[in-house]
Amino acid sequence: MKTFLLVISLLFSVNLYSQKVTLLYVNSSWNKSNDYKHLSTLKNVRVLKVNYDDQPKKFREQVKSVPAIILFDENNKLKRVWQGGLSMSLNVDPKDIQAMVNKISNEKK
Repeated sequence: MKTFLLVISLLFSVNLYSQKVTLLYVNSSWNKSNDYKHLSTLKNVRVLKVNYDDQPKKFREQVKSVPAIILFDENNKLKRVWQGGLSMSLNVDPKDIQAMVNKISNEKK
């Protein structure tokens, strides 16, 4: 887990001083048919999309299935992870993701 957090921190070093919650969306080119369609409906969150296949080996070893949504607070601290599992698709309600984004945003106030 520490390695995973380190890789994620390196990925987001550019965003280190960001004041927004960050959502990292990970999927693979071979799984495009199972893309999560609700990312554009989320508010007050920076959405970053990455291709699983293009990531370093250490990162790929930490992501157990795609697609995956990884949520970080404004300090890039890991807050929540949703992964596709055996179905290779995400069955999470966008309202649940938005509720978590809102909760994280309100914690900093």
